[in-house]
Amino acid sequence: MLAGMQPGDPPGAVEPGDSIRGPSDQRLDDLERVTEAELAYLSLEDLLSELLDRIRERVGADTAAILLLDEDRGMLLARAAKGLEEAVREGVQIPLERGFAGRIAAERIPIAIEDTEHADLVNPLLRQKGVKSLLGVPLLVEGGRRVIGVLHVGTLQQRSFDDDAVRLLQLVADRAALAIENARLTEQRALTEVLQRTLLPEALPEIPGLRLSAKYVPTSAGLRLGGDWYDVLTLPDGRVGFVIGDAVGHGVAAASVMAEVRTSVRAYAMERHPPLAIVSLINELLAAMARDRSATLTLAALDFEDAQLELISAGHLPLLLRYPDGAHDFVGEASGPPLGAFANAQYASERIPFPTGSSLLLYTDGLVERRDRSIDAGMLALAAALPASAPGTPGTLPLADVMFDRLYDAAIDDDVALLAVESIPMGATLELDLDATPTVLAPLRRAVSRWLAVQRATEVERFDLTLAVSEAAANAIEHAYGPRRARFEINCSYRAGVVTITVSDRGTWRSSGGRRLGRGLALMSELTDDVIVDRHKDGTIIVLKKRLAGGA
Repeated sequence: MLAGMQPGDPPGAVEPGDSIRGPSDQRLDDLERVTEAELAYLSLEDLLSELLDRIRERVGADTAAILLLDEDRGMLLARAAKGLEEAVREGVQIPLERGFAGRIAAERIPIAIEDTEHADLVNPLLRQKGVKSLLGVPLLVEGGRRVIGVLHVGTLQQRSFDDDAVRLLQLVADRAALAIENARLTEQRALTEVLQRTLLPEALPEIPGLRLSAKYVPTSAGLRLGGDWYDVLTLPDGRVGFVIGDAVGHGVAAASVMAEVRTSVRAYAMERHPPLAIVSLINELLAAMARDRSATLTLAALDFEDAQLELISAGHLPLLLRYPDGAHDFVGEASGPPLGAFANAQYASERIPFPTGSSLLLYTDGLVERRDRSIDAGMLALAAALPASAPGTPGTLPLADVMFDRLYDAAIDDDVALLAVESIPMGATLELDLDATPTVLAPLRRAVSRWLAVQRATEVERFDLTLAVSEAAANAIEHAYGPRRARFEINCSYRAGVVTITVSDRGTWRSSGGRRLGRGLALMSELTDDVIVDRHKDGTIIVLKKRLAGGA
């Protein structure tokens, strides 16, 4: 019987810490060599391989393997092996409490098996490779409170592992577990950061009448990197959508949920689902996946024509709205639970005015939560940090920058994401720099129509000019560029009662493939007072002019 066993204990089981005598100086030296500091600079895969080489040599084993625990699935996965390489290639998985390795992880005790012929082995490779004896120990971190896997060694000749061998392997495993956990956390953090940075918008779109700004700062607290995200997109009905979300949990799992939700929002929007249906569909999707994945989310849809916001919140914190007169309020209270929490959850939308001069702040809880204060106090501090100046005041910083500078401090131990939407007046000019793709035509028409409304154009004048500029832009996209990626510019001005719209591209004119340019020019001429086309070697410029009935 091995040291530490009591009558009734499972055969080969040893309780760590029971009657343990210190190993010899040679064994301590062996321990140092197996887990020396240089291993800290290796990647996880290289670290596992090097550890097993050293462990097999020092213990005198023919095989060695490390299985790491997938906590979500309750399975041990073969990650590295020497002498049992097939276990990794074939993706061997061992359920907790099953077989040799499963019992070690579940009970957190070393187990030695002198004769495998009569043992409960779930992994058939152990017998196929001719392993006669096994010794395995748990990989423990956080002072032994959490198991992250199992380390086991085997011999092709039957062997009785003595107490010193058990103690040595457990000591090696304790120190190896720390190295493995550090390497795994480092790699997971790097992967999570790449995933988040890839999925967050590279740049916010330029939308006339709005000033958009955003901040995302990952936590510096180990692997607490979470699934905070934001997005801005054009909805099929012409409204602009603003999204803020936070996947429950941290690390790669949270980031993957964030990726699923963000992609789903855009996919369902492209299928022309309204905002409320988008939220409900994502909830059903996450719940159907049955992976205990959930996320909070708020979707706001801005209708420029009616100057209204539609808000739907799934378990997310309310948004902060600043009115044109400087007053503020929290809006968009959660109408349902986080996405994925309940398959049949019901959500509701609310509509609120959003006139020119208003501001909206969407944020995640990292901005307002602190360990030393309630979240209500954090939200009061958020409101108190609002600037006194109105949106668009010359010389003022974007709202997200202001709020971040005033609220971010060293006490934050969570990710922070915030998206600020400021409604600013449109002046006598409008300049747009657009991708030469058909998808920009609908947003272009809406932007020009809003600008014309500010210039007091009638509904008929808005229709005519919007259609004319859309035709000119379509010509620039189709004729000047074709399939390759490029850009074109729109410049609108209103002076002395006359609207002038210039569409400029830098492409080379080409055949339309059946579409007659003359027809487009004829249409533009019917809708405006004057059309000027200037084609040159560096591109084409189309100028549209029309006097407004109410103009000076």
